[in-house]
Amino acid sequence: MTVGPGKPVREPKPLRTFFLSLAVSALLLGALLSTDRRVLELRKAKADVKELDRKIAEERKENARLTSAIDAANREEFPAEKVAREELNLVHPEDLVLLYPSGSLSGDKKVTPTPKPGTQTPGATPAPR
Repeated sequence: MTVGPGKPVREPKPLRTFFLSLAVSALLLGALLSTDRRVLELRKAKADVKELDRKIAEERKENARLTSAIDAANREEFPAEKVAREELNLVHPEDLVLLYPSGSLSGDKKVTPTPKPGTQTPGATPAPR
């Protein structure tokens, strides 16, 4: 088909035209979005939200730790006091301390011979007269 003297008619290529238009539109949209302040503000706001969520999670952990410490204090279970009592064998000034002879609570009774008057036990120094 010819449209004039000696010029052939060009066949339309819609697929090529569509992709060319899509590429140009994508470039223009990308340029518009990268220069738009609102998009940059949105990105910054999203980063701020993530940072605040992280801080909230840290504060919640700290809050839980403090709440458990308060509960322990209300039950009078101080960790430092527990260590002092159990591992260091320390007592509170208001505590009553009962001292039992060794072996009296376990049922093991050691028989210690009572020395006869006038005899000296081995390793003992004689008393001055």
